[in-house]
Amino acid sequence: MRRKGYCSSFSLIEMVVILAVLGILFSLSFDSLTRLREGTSKAKAIAHLRTIAMAYRQYMDDKGHPIRWKELDEVRPGAGGYDVTLIAAVLAKEGYLGAVDAWSWDFDYRVKRYLSSGKPMPLKICNITRNGSGNITSVKVDTNFWGQSGNGFPVSVCAMVAGDGMTNDDFLANPGEVPLAFSRGLRSKTAPGTWIDSKINFDLGGIFGEKGGFIVFFDGHVEWFENLGTGALRKYGTGARTNKIYEAILSGGITGSSIPDHAYFLSWRGGAPECDYF
Repeated sequence: MRRKGYCSSFSLIEMVVILAVLGILFSLSFDSLTRLREGTSKAKAIAHLRTIAMAYRQYMDDKGHPIRWKELDEVRPGAGGYDVTLIAAVLAKEGYLGAVDAWSWDFDYRVKRYLSSGKPMPLKICNITRNGSGNITSVKVDTNFWGQSGNGFPVSVCAMVAGDGMTNDDFLANPGEVPLAFSRGLRSKTAPGTWIDSKINFDLGGIFGEKGGFIVFFDGHVEWFENLGTGALRKYGTGARTNKIYEAILSGGITGSSIPDHAYFLSWRGGAPECDYF
């Protein structure tokens, strides 16, 4: 029996306490979900980079040299420039790695934006032409995957192409120290060794924002770097510490303008000595 004057409703203070508790629980749940999603994305990134590294190393083992500029020329769709989709095309041409998702990750905000605009998802890396006898006469990167076509399909990684005279020996003496590929957005000029935030540069920003990114090395191991500090990598040939990734693939870094003489990192919008331009 309810006594006269008794009120079962919550007081204002009780309501505030309940709302505060609910807010804390929601915040904890949201943070946990965010960490779970980020952990899943990182696990995928590691798997993709290892897949690319394994395919690239298999190519090197079979051919006796890394992917070179002249191999890229053979798969270009026309007279356009160079970008990492051509490296993907060389591996696909030779049957080492033909999956688009190894190069463009479904959790990459740039890929999501591209697809949400109604543009097509590439289904293949290469177009292969055969003659009447079934022999391959031409292999060209698919135009839907080709990053040089204006606002082309965004690729999530940068990868290395070598000068035409370079051999495996140029890169495999210390394979655990020489970078082969890395997630997009690593800077080398302004704030070298950090990943650029997409809020600063949407097109070229890091897959994980400015929190960091992954690098895969020639021995296949993948490392996460919040940044490269003052020297997380070693300069090629000298062993000196550096935070500029292009210095870790060629002695003294990239100098001069004769691109075919050098190892180089390419992104989905071409490449340059400074990763700021990616």
